[in-house]
Amino acid sequence: MKRRWIAGSWLVIALAAFAAVSLTVNRGGGAGTADAATQYFGPKEADVTQEEDYKVVHLTSSKFMWQFRDDQEPVEVWGYNNQIPGPTLHFRAGDKVRIYYRNDLDEASTVHWHGLIVPNSMDGVGLLTQPPVMPGETFVYEFDIPNTPGTFMYHAHMNDMEQMGNGLAGAFLVDPRDGGDGGYDQDHVMYMQTIKGHFLINGKEFPSIEPYIVKKGDEIRVRMINVGPVDLHPMHFHGHFVREISRDGTAIRGGGGVARVENTVLVAPGQTIDVAVKMEAPGKGAWLFHCHVISHVMGPDGKSLNIALANGGMVVPVAYSDSDNFQDIVAALTAAVESLKKGGIRPGSGDLTGAIQEMNSSMAGMPAAGTPAAQ
Repeated sequence: MKRRWIAGSWLVIALAAFAAVSLTVNRGGGAGTADAATQYFGPKEADVTQEEDYKVVHLTSSKFMWQFRDDQEPVEVWGYNNQIPGPTLHFRAGDKVRIYYRNDLDEASTVHWHGLIVPNSMDGVGLLTQPPVMPGETFVYEFDIPNTPGTFMYHAHMNDMEQMGNGLAGAFLVDPRDGGDGGYDQDHVMYMQTIKGHFLINGKEFPSIEPYIVKKGDEIRVRMINVGPVDLHPMHFHGHFVREISRDGTAIRGGGGVARVENTVLVAPGQTIDVAVKMEAPGKGAWLFHCHVISHVMGPDGKSLNIALANGGMVVPVAYSDSDNFQDIVAALTAAVESLKKGGIRPGSGDLTGAIQEMNSSMAGMPAAGTPAAQ
């Protein structure tokens, strides 16, 4: 099975689906051909080369500017290979991997392979399992991918709150040895991060998050990954129930061999949960898949009648391409996005850390940081 990650803006994807064009563009930039394999959607995959028996990946940590949505100022983030989140690492169980990690930060760092059982010397905890990787240095991680197919993550493991909190993390997917994909029509990575007060899915905020374009009867898998340092995300899917099939890369089953079914899935920091969804909503149309911590989905103007200004953060539109009103759905979302571009950058819309701290302090009835306590 060949892996393909869908590229381009959500609008391009929506229009392509409406035109019945096969969504098989290689997100890594290479050519792909259409077949019946599962279509993969999510952050760009890492480029993989071969050295001897090893599959080889290069990761470089650095600071760069990143824009979360079109009407926001770009902000400085810390990431791998100049993208948020870092490139998805995607291997099969049993693969021998060699990962060259170069540190271009101005402080020491390491990389931890969260959830994967690897040799102690490769676990990536600075000062405990390995020497810190100093600025300008390169460390080589080598290990065999364990026979635990599933959804995992990788992240920095020094100065964790600052390094992970600024973006140093990515998805790590392990396929079965035979490359089987489970027979799903689509496979989505939903990578959740909080950076400088912004609540992100795959490095973006609504409406810049790519939608899921589906058809009646499709079965999709959604790999939910929460790498945020403190925030829990109860992910609620309007109009659908989801079936949990894996937690932390381990298949789960309830009593009688029936997996847990729900429409709101709580994903804790450091946790991954895979769900399967049968796309059979009544009336089809468009639905939302979003975090139900309401402060994580608010836009700059909650009273606005413009969907893109009223909403933001962790909101994924899910649209049925075989709906009679699909053109209207695309037109509405397109108009919302275009309105952001016409409105221009909102001053002070970049680093929201201070605003979030003030809000949390106010809710807790405590003085905000830098504010003298009442006497």
